[in-house]
Amino acid sequence: MSKETYHLVSRLIKRMEAVMKSARNERLMGQLSELVKLQRYKVHEKLVNHPELYPGQPPLLFQLEREDGQTQKQLAEQLRRAPATVTVMLKRMESSGFVRREADPKDLRSLRVYLTDQGRDALKELREVFQELELQAQKDFTPEESQLMSALAQRMVQNLQEY
Repeated sequence: MSKETYHLVSRLIKRMEAVMKSARNERLMGQLSELVKLQRYKVHEKLVNHPELYPGQPPLLFQLEREDGQTQKQLAEQLRRAPATVTVMLKRMESSGFVRREADPKDLRSLRVYLTDQGRDALKELREVFQELELQAQKDFTPEESQLMSALAQRMVQNLQEY
């Protein structure tokens, strides 16, 4: 094989490896996306006591559980959602009794959002559903595989946060 042919074949192999790696990554991201969609669907399907809780609302409840009394602006930033989207979510959640909004005594233009007892009850049920789904998703995993999956997922989250 001539030197030119060798270099041409080498470049072609490198390109093919890059394409294959990209395809693997697209498959992985597609699988992760499908996993998240399926999880959201199953959570909504299993919430028998709170059918009025929309699929996008659990993260907002969990965020308020971590820090109750946040402003709508803070919630939008934490959830990486548009403020208008969070406003619509909160209106629905308030009318369903999951949260209450109160004027901020330090800044009357701002509203603070608080969990209600019904919101806390929904969180309890959500935790049970998430635990049940996690057990089902990993039902045939060894403990080592579960730990590895968790570690890899955490690394992917960190990598994307740095991007």
